[in-house]
Amino acid sequence: MAKNSEDLKKRIVALHKDGLGYKKIAKTLKLSCSTVAKTIQRFNWTGSTQNRPRHGRPKKFSARAQRHIQRLSLGNRCMSAASIAAEVEGVGGQPVSAQTIRRTLHQIGLNGCRPRRKPLLKMMHKKARKQFAEDKQTKDIYYWNHVLWSDETKINLFGSDGVKRVWRQPGEEYEDKCVLPTVKHGGGSVMVWGCMSAAGTGELQFIEGTMNANMYCDILKQSMIPSLRRLGRRAVFQHDNDPKHTSKTTTALLKKLRVKVMDWPSMSPDLNPIEHLWGILKRKLEECKVSNIHQLRDVVMEEWKRTPVATCEALVNSMPKRVKAVLENDGGHTKY
Repeated sequence: MAKNSEDLKKRIVALHKDGLGYKKIAKTLKLSCSTVAKTIQRFNWTGSTQNRPRHGRPKKFSARAQRHIQRLSLGNRCMSAASIAAEVEGVGGQPVSAQTIRRTLHQIGLNGCRPRRKPLLKMMHKKARKQFAEDKQTKDIYYWNHVLWSDETKINLFGSDGVKRVWRQPGEEYEDKCVLPTVKHGGGSVMVWGCMSAAGTGELQFIEGTMNANMYCDILKQSMIPSLRRLGRRAVFQHDNDPKHTSKTTTALLKKLRVKVMDWPSMSPDLNPIEHLWGILKRKLEECKVSNIHQLRDVVMEEWKRTPVATCEALVNSMPKRVKAVLENDGGHTKY
């Protein structure tokens, strides 16, 4: 009863005392039966028509203010709670803390999260990805099983370059199990080129120095061709659009060797199952105790060769779902 005045509530009670039923009172005062019933029931329980005092602290913001906060956060996803608080305070003149903003955003279903790292997709990239997905959406597992996937990656001696978290109790911050070991100048890393298919991992080759087109061609001849030949005559080779991969020297070599090369959309690591295999490999390496580059190389090669065929097969079998996800997102980012 938005327009419920005390006089109106008292009239409802008075009419009820005069013997009128809920329906007649509702019709007389042009109210709903439920409103009349609640008013009379409240009077019978409390002896008064006034609303009972509310428990707890009243809300800081009205529904309108909450919508304003929601618009600010959705308009700029990177806007901090402190910045939103300053904006709200500037408009309403009411002092607001960042914690109050965070609590309000939580109540409307918005939570602060670490953003996923994904390649920057321009419109031309989305169009190319969508075209690739449209061309490949009818391909079955038999086709994907004959693709040799390839990529390069860097493997650090002391783990990931990204942010790590540990679970710890108060006072444990300097215990060995709760610190991330670092060494001067980063401790070093190795660059590797590798390939895989549904049949398992292929060759893995360490890259010395900076790779150019000539070095890449040597890798193709020494490591890629043997792995590709094992897939039979229907084999298709995949690599991304790195300048070394698309150079005239590389293109001429692949043509000379009669290698079928898959047309690949730029900025599409989510479509390449070997990217996930690198992640699996690096997580395994974090469990190994290595103290120098020579040990790292040995462990990398050992773990690469020990990768189960079932792991590679499962990654390749996800290709139809990856293609479908690209189509559903109109060429945009996927969860892969």
